[in-house]
Amino acid sequence: MMQFIEWTTQMSVGSDVLDGHHKMIIECLNRLYPLIGAVGRDAEIHAVLAKLEDFVLVHFSEEEQCMKKGGYLDWQAHKEQHDKMYDIVFGLKSDVEHGRELDAKKLFDIIYNWLLQHILKEDKKYEKFINNTVNDPHGVWVRSNGRPY
Repeated sequence: MMQFIEWTTQMSVGSDVLDGHHKMIIECLNRLYPLIGAVGRDAEIHAVLAKLEDFVLVHFSEEEQCMKKGGYLDWQAHKEQHDKMYDIVFGLKSDVEHGRELDAKKLFDIIYNWLLQHILKEDKKYEKFINNTVNDPHGVWVRSNGRPY
């Protein structure tokens, strides 16, 4: 599959977990892109959007927890951006589920522009607060020196 969006190290926020989430969101966008304007592919579009919705909910929650645990003071404003984006994108998905036509190009453009803008500008703001944290297998967030938060 041709990649419309390529992950670059410039997009890294210093967390393997959150970077992995961003890569999965990009993968969903790369799956959505060739479906734009395709006739009879609504079921595939809905499947990609359902996966994206499930994943975004997990990602937003985990990212917000990382920001809080890392001491990022502006986490609430960041959460509000997440909430607004969720309402926009999945409001469009809901419209389709209620019989309104999906403008897949508009949806893709919204997600694409928001994702790049959000990662490269907003997510980078918390990078220095979480880049020394790792998620241990027991679910306890610790600093790179091994001390828990």
